[in-house]
Amino acid sequence: MAGGGPVILAIGGSRRPGNNTDKALRLAVEELKAGGGRVDWVHLGELRLPLPGEPSDSPDPERFRHKVLGADGILIATPEYHGSISSTLKLAIDNLGFPSTLEGKTIAILGVAMGPGADNALGHLRHILTHIGGKVIPEETSVGSVHKKFGEDGRCLEPEAEAGIRRVARALLAAVQGRQALPAP
Repeated sequence: MAGGGPVILAIGGSRRPGNNTDKALRLAVEELKAGGGRVDWVHLGELRLPLPGEPSDSPDPERFRHKVLGADGILIATPEYHGSISSTLKLAIDNLGFPSTLEGKTIAILGVAMGPGADNALGHLRHILTHIGGKVIPEETSVGSVHKKFGEDGRCLEPEAEAGIRRVARALLAAVQGRQALPAP
């Protein structure tokens, strides 16, 4: 946190341009910045990440690991695809090595879904992140019927959904600033 507020790495789990996950993440990033956080947003669709075990000449995996290592906290937004997290997000996590550079990091998660909610994706993501040693804060939010809750311009149309997203961002800031207890390892 040297030189200002905490550095937060925001990661969206969808590759599609104009995706709903990024619309939700944009609100969280806005809240993080309003709270003094310095945000670095990684757009996974812009990275060339290899499948595990495949050779790669891309510098992106190492750059991504470096960004994770330099962050005070991580905010991950996941879509729920077929009852779980996206393959894009899982590939990104897999590219963070073993032991993972997420080990010991304070992490907040939020999920979006076209259906009733992203509870399955959030549960799977929390399990993966804690398994590799991440400190996932208890606060999370699930935005169901996300396609009805954001306008084409990205504006949130439902105050309750917006409040939940912003609450997760504030909880992450509190955790990295030591104002909120982290889960036990």
